[in-house]
Formats: sequence, C-alpha cells, structure tokens
Amino acid sequence: MHVQLVKIKKSEIVSAWLFQRKGFKETLKKYGDYKTSPATEGFVHFSRHFLNRNFTAYWVFYNQNKAGMLEVAEKDDSIRIARFCILKKYRNRRIGQTALLILENHYPDKKQWSLDTIFEEKNNLHLYEKLGYRECGVRKSVHDKMTMVFYEKIK
Repeated sequence: MHVQLVKIKKSEIVSAWLFQRKGFKETLKKYGDYKTSPATEGFVHFSRHFLNRNFTAYWVFYNQNKAGMLEVAEKDDSIRIARFCILKKYRNRRIGQTALLILENHYPDKKQWSLDTIFEEKNNLHLYEKLGYRECGVRKSVHDKMTMVFYEKIK
C-alpha cells in the first residue's frame, strides 16, 4: 500500500472544491445537515479558507489515485484538522490512518492536534482514538440525529 500526501495547488482549487463536495456527499445524505456540511459549502466560502495562509490542503493519494483530501489549520504550536474525507471506495484499507500519521510527521514541532467529527460515525471515532486522540468533553448537537464531538491529541 502506498499512501502519499500532496499539497493541493492553487490552480487545483476548483477540483478540490468539487472533490470535497463528492467526499462528503454520503454523509450529507445520511444526516441531512445542509447548513454545515462541507458537501454544501459554496465555492466562495471554500476559496476563502483554501487561500488563507494558515490553511493547507492536501490530496490523499493511494497507489497514485486520489482517494481523499484533508485540510489543516496551523497556529503557533497547534494543528487543527479542519476537513478530512476518504472516498467510499477507498475506506477500510488503513488509508486514512496512514494519511494522518504522514500528516503528523509533516509537522513534527506541533504539540497540540485537534479535530471534530460526527459522534454517530463510530468508524471515525475508532480511527481517531486508535491514533491517540481523546474526546475533550465538548459535544455539539447539530440536530436530533447528529452530534459533533471534539477531539484533541497532545504530543
């Protein structure tokens, strides 16, 4: 298995936006979160954070195929994983786990890592907890079928 992170170029911004919409489409259908889902994010809003100097977006390649993407926000000695998706056909192959480990190696000086995910997505919770992330006691109800849970990892 060959997993690689490649920084998304500014010239790929439209492709990245469309990929994000595709990557989160299944979750949107499952939970109906039309207000905050990355699958419904408009291009202008996407462009603002994509072009922000504190954000970096990466393609996740698996055997030379775009299998996913992730976006991080960097601040002082911390990293926030802002968006992370692996396309459905590439899931359950340890691609996400490997991508996150590669990401951590890209930022060896960062001591605090954080992210949020959907509490009802047990595979996500398992992945993050396996990599040392711990729930930090904050949950936010989006609606009766969906709760966001916040995680952090201190190195």
